[in-house]
Amino acid sequence: MEEQNVHIFQFENQVVTLKYEGFTEDIDVDEICRIDYSNIYGEVVTVSALLNRVGIIRSEAESIVKEKELEKNIYEAELKRRERRSAVAASQKLTENGLDEIAMLDEGLQILKKNVIKAQKDFSFIDSLYWAISSKDKKLNNIMKEVTPLEFEQGIIEGRLNGFIVKKFDKRYGVNDSK
Repeated sequence: MEEQNVHIFQFENQVVTLKYEGFTEDIDVDEICRIDYSNIYGEVVTVSALLNRVGIIRSEAESIVKEKELEKNIYEAELKRRERRSAVAASQKLTENGLDEIAMLDEGLQILKKNVIKAQKDFSFIDSLYWAISSKDKKLNNIMKEVTPLEFEQGIIEGRLNGFIVKKFDKRYGVNDSK
C-alpha cells in the first residue's frame, strides 16, 4: 500500500484538505528528467503527476529551510540576550562585534547554522529537479500539440514510467460501469 499524505488548509470560511501519495520507490533523477521517446504518450500521461509530486516535495523542503532558519535565529537571539545580561551583571562593556564573536564561536549556534546550510542544499537540489521536470513538461506539451484519442491509445505503452504504472484502458468496461 502506498503512503498517503494529507495537508489541511484553513482559509477564512473554508477548510481544504489535499491528499496525495508519495513515491513508493527510489527514483532515478536522470531517468525522470529525460523524455522517453519510445513511450512519448506515457510521458504525457505521467509528467503532470510527476511535476506535482516533486512540487510537493519542493514545498516541504522549502518549509524545512524556513523552520531551520527560525530555530537558528531564536537560538542566536536568546544567546545574545543572555550574554548582554551577563555583561551588565558583571559591569562589563560588550560591543556588538564582541557579541557577534561570542555568537560565532558558540558550538550550538554553529550546529544550527550547519543545519540551515544542509536544508538549503537539500532545497536547492529539489528546486533544480522541479525546474527540470517543469522544462520536460513544457517540451512534451510542444511535441504533442494535436494528438487524436486514437493516436494516443495506439501509441501508449504499458509499464512503469516516471515512478507511475501506466496501464491501457480496457474498452470492454465503461468508466461508469457498475456491473
